Amino acid sequence: GETSNGPAKLNRQITQCTDAMGLLGLVKQHGESFDYIHVGSTWVTLVKMRSVGKEDGGEVIQLLQVLTRDRVAKMGAQAVANIFHAMVTLNASGRMIVDDELVGELLARAKATAGDFTPQAVANLMWAVATMGIENPDAGLVKMMQRRARMTAGDFIPQNVA
Repeated sequence: GETSNGPAKLNRQITQCTDAMGLLGLVKQHGESFDYIHVGSTWVTLVKMRSVGKEDGGEVIQLLQVLTRDRVAKMGAQAVANIFHAMVTLNASGRMIVDDELVGELLARAKATAGDFTPQAVANLMWAVATMGIENPDAGLVKMMQRRARMTAGDFIPQNVA
């Protein structure tokens, strides 16, 4: 059976959180045992909390940035795309200031996992790069995403390219 702090149960607890204080409690209590999936789920859950701002979400965001940096080397394409998309969404809505160094680490990991990107992940990543206003994104990354988009073109749905 599943232990009381099993990974799947913890992920459910994260995604069912409705406020920043609940997320902060989970991050403080279980953050050391978070894997990159938990980190990604926490970012995405934070984005869904539209009312969370810098004041009440700031500490969660700070801790998440540390956890993200610690786990970036093991992240798969989906996690990279989800986390970068979430960070840029929070930045664009004025809820956080993106750490440029962490952005660089995520984009380097995106390059390393480019062959595993789904159509949605390609779209999310490229939207985030454009929204961040990165004027000269890594040409290798852009080429890899273009190649991946071509390879998975048959799997795209309208939402992916919107």
